[in-house]
Amino acid sequence: MSTYKDLVGKYVRSVSSDPTAAYAEGEIWYNTTSNTFKTAVSVFAWSSGGAYPVAIQSGAGFGTQTAAVGAGGTPPGNVGLKTFEYNGSSWTAVNNMSRTPTGSPYLSAYTSGSGTLTAGWAAGGGYPTAVNNVENYDGTTWTASAVLPATRGGGNSSGPQTAGLYFAGTTGSPPRGVLATTYEYDGEGWTAGGDLNTARTNAGSTGPTGSQTAALSFAGNTPGFTNKTEEYNGSSWTEVNAFPDSRSYVGYAGSQTDAIGFSGYNGPALTTTKSYDGTNWSSAPSLSTGRLLYHTNAGTASAAVVFGGEGTTVLTNTEEFSGTSTIQTVTTS
Repeated sequence: MSTYKDLVGKYVRSVSSDPTAAYAEGEIWYNTTSNTFKTAVSVFAWSSGGAYPVAIQSGAGFGTQTAAVGAGGTPPGNVGLKTFEYNGSSWTAVNNMSRTPTGSPYLSAYTSGSGTLTAGWAAGGGYPTAVNNVENYDGTTWTASAVLPATRGGGNSSGPQTAGLYFAGTTGSPPRGVLATTYEYDGEGWTAGGDLNTARTNAGSTGPTGSQTAALSFAGNTPGFTNKTEEYNGSSWTEVNAFPDSRSYVGYAGSQTDAIGFSGYNGPALTTTKSYDGTNWSSAPSLSTGRLLYHTNAGTASAAVVFGGEGTTVLTNTEEFSGTSTIQTVTTS
């Protein structure tokens, strides 16, 4: 006869008092004091947040759900180099990005950002011609920093201001090929890292809560849609379990061992959300609005925020992903 361990890969623990709800979802233990079986259940959902002040199709997003930054993007007449901060309920206009005009009219399109509200950074971007601009944000002012080693647009930024990564994306002017290169950032300069196994753009990643030595890249354009997922250990990328479907323009939040990927595009604009535990992907609640995303997201896997994007129109609505873990008694017969 099969045991619980045989079926789900976990033991039923025997304890005299309930642990915290930090147990993995679905794990069961026996409370010897109350003579009951119990489990930890995580309940997450998307809910509406405060609307972004302008319709935004692309741009940099970073920070946390209650202290987020949105910067740059398109369409340029509405967004341009504008920056807004989010306090968990509403957005407030602050100082513009510091980028100077180049040959790329959409200077802050396809840029990506990472870090915190008081120590953030944004790199690359530009359309139709990619740029190599890099800026640091201190919660008040943007300051130009050392440029990327090459022009890049549509890549991913991950990690804090003093230990970040920029990887994948495109370069030059259309038609543009996709890239596998990785660059490491120390807040002042760049060095080359290991290449991805699958070149891509418009992909998902770990974002602000990622690490220079523990990053994640998933889905994107190769230029076709891909579901390939890779993990970075500080020197090289390793392919791991694939994202559940192939899509691009993916939203993302979290770390290498606790991430979510949501929305995106593979024909229609998608609402579905998938969660990652460092090994496997599983289904999570869906957003209310399908959208293609260009890095306008921030937060963690349990407290994320997404704003703008492209649905049937360019959007202003904000959604928040959050929930709690609770302990419940298991009824047995």
